Amino acid sequence: MLVNPFRLALVGAGRMGSTHARALGGAGGIEVSAVVEPSDQAVARLGLGPHRYRDVGELLVADRPDGALVAVPSRFHGEVVSSLLRAGVPVLCEKPLGLTTGAALELGQLARTTGVPLVVGYWRRFVPELRALREQVTAGELGEVQFILCAQWDERPPPVAFRDPASSGGILIDMGVHEIDQIRWLLGQEIEQASGFAASVGSEAPVPGDPESVSIAARLSGGATALITLIRRHPPGEMVRVEIVGTERAVRLEPIAPPDGEDRLLIALRAQLEDFVVAARGGRANGATPADALAALRAVEGISLTFR
Repeated sequence: MLVNPFRLALVGAGRMGSTHARALGGAGGIEVSAVVEPSDQAVARLGLGPHRYRDVGELLVADRPDGALVAVPSRFHGEVVSSLLRAGVPVLCEKPLGLTTGAALELGQLARTTGVPLVVGYWRRFVPELRALREQVTAGELGEVQFILCAQWDERPPPVAFRDPASSGGILIDMGVHEIDQIRWLLGQEIEQASGFAASVGSEAPVPGDPESVSIAARLSGGATALITLIRRHPPGEMVRVEIVGTERAVRLEPIAPPDGEDRLLIALRAQLEDFVVAARGGRANGATPADALAALRAVEGISLTFR
C-alpha cells in the first residue's frame, strides 16, 4: 500500500531551520512542501525549491500542509504555533515552547482544546546511545542512580541579537532546558532545588543577561544530585556529554562530539521528524509533550543563578 508523502511546512530558515532542512535529506516519505521565511537570503541558502511564504498567515491562506516544523526565533513560538494549531495543522516546535511557563501552558491547553498534535523538539530523546542508556537506567542495570552530569558546550556563540534574553530567553532557556528535559527523561526524576553561577570570562562582546558559561548544581526528586554545565564557546567543537553514576555501574557518553557532531545531530533530528509524522497521522509517538516542555521551563524559572 502506497502512502502519500508527508507534506511538511518549514517555518523559519535560520540557524536551526537550515539544520532541520539538512536532516530532511535522508528522511523517507517527507517532503518540504513550503518554506515560511521573511528573509530572501535565508531562503536562498536553503537551496530548496518548494513554495515560499513570508509568514504563516500567507501560508494558511494558500495551503494546509500535513504538518509544520516551527524553527522561528523563540520569542515568536507562541504566535506562530497558535496560528497553526487553530488552523488544524500538527506542529513540531523547536524548544523552548515559549519563553515562560505561562506561554507553554497556554500552548499546551490550546493543543488539548483543538485536538491537534503538538510535539516539542527535544531531540536528545532520539539519540540511539541515550535511548539505550535510558533503558539501562529503567531496567536497574546501573543500580540506584546517585549522580548525573550533563554538559552542553557550543563551539561558538550565536549572533548577539539571538542571545538577547528578550529573543532567546538567555542561556538557561536557550540551552539549559535541553539538559533539564534530558535529566527528567533519562532518570524519571524532577529537579527539586537548583542553584548555580554564571560567568562571562572570555567574552568578546558581553550580552547582558546571557553569560558565556553557567554551572548548576541540583537536587533531584529521587535522591540523586545533578551537575549541569553550559558553555557558549568550546573551541574544539560542539559537545554534549552525559555521565551517570549508579551504585552498581557508571556510564559516560559523548553523543555529540568533534569531529562528527553534526552528523550525529542530523541523525537524531531525522528520527525526530519521522516520529513527528507518526504523531501527526494519529499514531503513538515518542517525542516530548507540551507537559514536558512546561516542566523544563518551570525548572529553569526555579534556578537561583548568581552572576559575576
